[in-house]
Parts: sequence; C-alpha cells; structure tokens
Amino acid sequence: MKYSPEMVVWEVTYKCNVNCIHCGSDCTSVEKANQLTTAECIEIIEDLADIDTKLIILSGGEPLMRPDIGVLASMIKKLGMRVAFISNGYLLNEEKVKMLAAIYPTAYIISIDAGEAYLHDYIRGKKGCFNHVEKGIQLLHKYNIPPSVVTTIHKLNYTQLPKIRDFLIKNNVRLWQIQYGDHIGRMSKETMITEAQFLEIAKFILDTQQNYKKYFDKVSGADVFGYIGGIGTKIQGAWWGCHAGIKGLGIDSDGTIRGCLSMQMDKYKEGNIRERSLKEIWNDKNSFAYNRRFDCSTLSGYCKKCIYATVCKGGCLRAASVDGGRCNPYCLHKIDVEGFSNESQAKIEFSKQELFDIYNPIRPLPAQFMKSQ
Repeated sequence: MKYSPEMVVWEVTYKCNVNCIHCGSDCTSVEKANQLTTAECIEIIEDLADIDTKLIILSGGEPLMRPDIGVLASMIKKLGMRVAFISNGYLLNEEKVKMLAAIYPTAYIISIDAGEAYLHDYIRGKKGCFNHVEKGIQLLHKYNIPPSVVTTIHKLNYTQLPKIRDFLIKNNVRLWQIQYGDHIGRMSKETMITEAQFLEIAKFILDTQQNYKKYFDKVSGADVFGYIGGIGTKIQGAWWGCHAGIKGLGIDSDGTIRGCLSMQMDKYKEGNIRERSLKEIWNDKNSFAYNRRFDCSTLSGYCKKCIYATVCKGGCLRAASVDGGRCNPYCLHKIDVEGFSNESQAKIEFSKQELFDIYNPIRPLPAQFMKSQ
C-alpha cells in the first residue's frame, strides 16, 4: 500500500524565545548544534513534494527565530504544497508579517494559554508575551493572513477556557484547537488535568461548537479528544485511529523522522535524513510499523477489551503511550462505560492553594495569582 502524508509538522528549530511550562520538546534559548542546514531543509522539502505531501506546518521552538524561514516557506509554496506556522506570536511585527503575506500561508497558528495577560505570561515564562500576541493577531488581520489559536490545557489554566473564548471572539479569531498537555518534555505529571476535567473540557468544546457558530469556523479538540461513541463522536467526528506514519509525519530540527512530532519517545524514531533520505525512510516497508501493521495485541488497559479497539487503535498514540502502554485513559467512551480511573481522577475543582503547591516549586507563581478571582 502506498502512503502519502497529508500533513507534516516540522520542528525547523529547537531554539525558542520563551520558556513554556508544558513544552513537549523542552526547547531552550540555545539551538541544537546539529540543526539542519538550509540546503538539507530544501532537500527535505523536495522529498516531501515527491511523496505527495499536501501541507507542511513549520514549528519549533519558535520558527521565526530561524533566519532562513522565509526561504523554506517560499520553497514549499513553489513546489505546490501549502504552508502554515505554529508560533508563540512574540516576534510578529510589521516586517515579518509583510514577509508572511508574500508567502500567504494557509494559517498562522498562535499558542494562547490563558485569557489573562499575567497568567499567559507566567505559563510562557516571558513578560509581555500576551500583549505581543494580541498585537500580532491584529497585524495578521491587517495583511489578510488567517490567525488560528491553539491552547494547551493543564490544571493551572483549566478554568481559563471561557476567558480565552471571549478573547478570541473580541479579536475575530475563527479557528481554535484545544488540547491537553501530558508529561513529556518539560511538563510534570502532577500538572496534568484529571479525567473529570477532561470530560468538562469536552463539554466546553461541544458547547462552543454548537452555540458559538457565528464566531468560529472551527473549534476542535485535536487528536487527544474523542474518540468514538456519544460525546466523543460529536466532538471529533469519524475517528479511524492515529495517522502517524500513514497520513502524518513529524520532522525534528536535527533531521530525525517520526510519525508525529509530538511522539518524542525514542522508540518512535524512524531514522535521520543524514543517514537515509526522507523519501527512503517514508517508503521503507518496515517504517512506522506500529500503525502501518497495527495489531490489537499491542493495546493495553481498557483499550484491550474495548469494542472499538480495531478502529480506534487506542486513540492518540502519543497520549496512549506516554506511560509505556498503548491505551489513552483520557477517552470519552471509556469514561462513559467505566467512569474515572480512581478518586483523584474524578476531581474537577482545585483550590488556589492546591495549585500554588503544585506549580510554585516548578516556577514561582506571580503574587497576582493568589489575589485574582
């Protein structure tokens, strides 16, 4: 069977100008010594065109920190593929947005983690980030580039969703993806939302989809929400299992190839373009075996006995395998059938003191946190 990636997410740089508390790649202000050169990146782009890639999303780190980002994006468009960006929005200014406008990306996706400036800045580890984001969105509108937003939820910003929604409506952002963070990279396990909070977020997504249609073209729960049956199908639509290595592909800044960029575990490395070309890795019959030759015996937990196992395949593979197995306990069908895994997972509300005790040792919370409503 021939496979073609409909979407590629490419971490073109490890370097980042912020320091997010939940960063899955644990990016820093210093670039990796083995970052791909411009020439190597162009070879990758040519290979992606040859295997019928439709969309390449340039990510990081912060993609605008890469000096040749305009060259790479222009080459993607020249070879007939669509290009988009995932960014923290801090570096957007008139000059950079004019450059983007000349390329006309499918979307410019900005991460927004709170509806209040002080909390977004805390999560991002950089003061002024929220204000830069709002100005950046206004510039994107000015140059007719469609802004999109992605929000990563953990215990600290769980209650911020209505405020973020208000912010997006105010700034005419019509595309919004909501996802939850899990304990890979920099994020610690104790900051993850509970299963009960996950269910409440699902209800929020569904409510926004149904009752805010005039403000949003699409509100999605990414691949970590769903999966089949009941509210899961209403949110996600048809779910046919993880697409990593089938319709999706991830590329690290050093040329490491993965089925999905979010699958940062070593076991999901398929090779490096400095050893074999991307085209050779993609077309190798032994690559991405976890999905291309999926076997239900690899499933664990509830997924092993689920009636949807052969179709769902354990849900989002990153979320399903972060604890070593292949089963995502954050599954709306599983919660509907079996309830929450334990008492702690059934908890929804956390007091400010509880959140302080979780987060302050990781990064000192601003004094405003304990005073705010």
